[in-house]
Amino acid sequence: MKEKEDSYLRKQAWDYFNIHSSQRMTTFNFYLIMSSVISTSYFASSKSDSNLQSARPALAFLLCVVAFVFWKLEQRNKFLVKHAERALKYFEQADPSDDIAKVLTNEERDTSSKKIKGWRKVLLWRLPLSYSDCFNLVFFLFFLIGLIGVVFGIYSSISSGFNRMDIHYGPDIGFPC
Repeated sequence: MKEKEDSYLRKQAWDYFNIHSSQRMTTFNFYLIMSSVISTSYFASSKSDSNLQSARPALAFLLCVVAFVFWKLEQRNKFLVKHAERALKYFEQADPSDDIAKVLTNEERDTSSKKIKGWRKVLLWRLPLSYSDCFNLVFFLFFLIGLIGVVFGIYSSISSGFNRMDIHYGPDIGFPC
């Protein structure tokens, strides 16, 4: 009976892992498409003949919001995947098979042994980055592009407001009338 229950729970853990890891990649792919379209619209609106120039600050803000929302979704998906990995590791450890067949346990050990310490961390191309590290970098870069766009939009609005002020000076006094 115990073996049958373990088999059922192992299948459940595997299905849970499969669903959420697929969901994680699908969500990230959708994010890339959505952010790329927003970014392209933002940069295309900078042309002088574009009818989207007034929408530039909104597009930049939207890019920040989308990056934040999908970053939070990524955190949730990562939690669900890690939750399933813990269950699968439990079944691996309980299995009497040879250690070489225990993929999740070996992966965790091998990854932790490749952590770079000390001054070598500045050699970015040697850092062992996880999916989360890479995803977070992409979220950060798109958020940064959006934030720069929002700041630039605010600055442009303020500076163009000062340029449009009409101050008329009196003929002889030199003071504004």
